[in-house]
Amino acid sequence: MAGTHFRNPVMFAGLAKNTKWFKDLPVDNNPNFTCYKDDFIYNTFPSSQWSTSIADGGASAGISNEVNGAVTLTSANTTDNNGLALVKTQNTFQAVAETRDSTGAITNPGTVIWYEARIKNNDANATDYGTGLVETFTGTSGWRSANRISIESNNGEQFYRFVTKNADGTNQVQYTAYTITDDGYDTVGFRCDRAGKVEFFVNRVLAATVTSNINTDDMQMFAASVSASASGQRITSLDYITCTANRNAAELIGNI
Repeated sequence: MAGTHFRNPVMFAGLAKNTKWFKDLPVDNNPNFTCYKDDFIYNTFPSSQWSTSIADGGASAGISNEVNGAVTLTSANTTDNNGLALVKTQNTFQAVAETRDSTGAITNPGTVIWYEARIKNNDANATDYGTGLVETFTGTSGWRSANRISIESNNGEQFYRFVTKNADGTNQVQYTAYTITDDGYDTVGFRCDRAGKVEFFVNRVLAATVTSNINTDDMQMFAASVSASASGQRITSLDYITCTANRNAAELIGNI
């Protein structure tokens, strides 16, 4: 019996309610796409893979002994505005919209980006934390003023905010339909498409669609956590973090 052959890459359909984030994601390794995924299965924190920025000392990044691995971002016990940020410095992604010439022919295929992280916090009501893609920034809290596409939660709130920020301004969507539970993992992510929009997901359910202030410059994967209280440690954990994008190159037109 002859094997099954496909002329083009095999993609997820992403048609069901909880699988829309997967739409057009390549099923297996494909050289037309770049992908980074970290499950944080290490004996010690991989400082060669992730850069750290610590505020006020005392905060630390460590590896948890959870099943399937996790990284923890832990603040100092008695310090307000203390925490740290992780940045994947070796990988960059661009959310570029498709462009066409006057005849309608594609001149730049643009990029589709799939970003996802599984994240939890031990006291969301007293922590500022977030994850996503961000331009280069300085300081632990610099991500909050940097151009970015991110999912965040601010102290005093137990819901997520979806943020797109570029040189023209900032757009934030408050997702109050979902309440964050302390010490409960959530799968949060977004999908940037070639039409110039970003779809945000919580537990793989579409939560919001944003079409403004989408940054198109180089961005890096990040996760950050800052304590908003001087009483007790704030611990943000990431089970995994992943980002996939098609290679934004003209020679791929017709192949993606």
